[in-house]
Amino acid sequence: MKTVNEAVNVSRSAYQWLVELLFGIVGATVVMLILALSMADALANQSAIEIKQDKELPSTTAKSITSISNLTTSSDLAMRQVGSASMSMMWFDIYSAKLYSSDGKYQANQLPLKLEIEYHRNIEAEDLIDATVDQWQHLGISAQKIDEYREQLAKAWPDVKEGDRLTFMVNTATQAEFLFNDKPYFKVSNMQFSADFLAIWLSENTSRPKLRQQLIGMN
Repeated sequence: MKTVNEAVNVSRSAYQWLVELLFGIVGATVVMLILALSMADALANQSAIEIKQDKELPSTTAKSITSISNLTTSSDLAMRQVGSASMSMMWFDIYSAKLYSSDGKYQANQLPLKLEIEYHRNIEAEDLIDATVDQWQHLGISAQKIDEYREQLAKAWPDVKEGDRLTFMVNTATQAEFLFNDKPYFKVSNMQFSADFLAIWLSENTSRPKLRQQLIGMN
């Protein structure tokens, strides 16, 4: 009887071992199949991505070249500071000014030039225009021109608050514009205006010779 039971137990053990082996083989096969399918999907996706990138490469490259070209040809990118100065009346700071050129040096009639003015107090546009007109009168600009310029300034200048920046950018003899807080604000249509406006700070006859010297780097 004992021998029969032992034989039965051996048979059960062999059967269990065989079942576990079969399940193990099946499980391994399933795992390998899943891995194979996953790898196939991954390779297919990678191939699709590479094909898509190859197709898009010319367009992307063109966009990059365009962006670099825009940066390289931008006159503002190459501008270097020539000098800086501050305008005060009594104990009040009115504004700080900076002059920029392509090589960091100032030469009369050489362009491009950029004059950046940062205000240290709130000033209404009309007061800015009146102060500018006073300077033109000091320089001997004709009344007819001043009237024309006043009309342009009335369109070009906003009220300013402390910390605001008004920039006059002269790219060429026929291209100039005002920027307000670094954003294009008004394009100048009268090119003589550019020279007469810059003359307020850069002319040898300016009412502020010390400020001029600081701006053009002679201080």
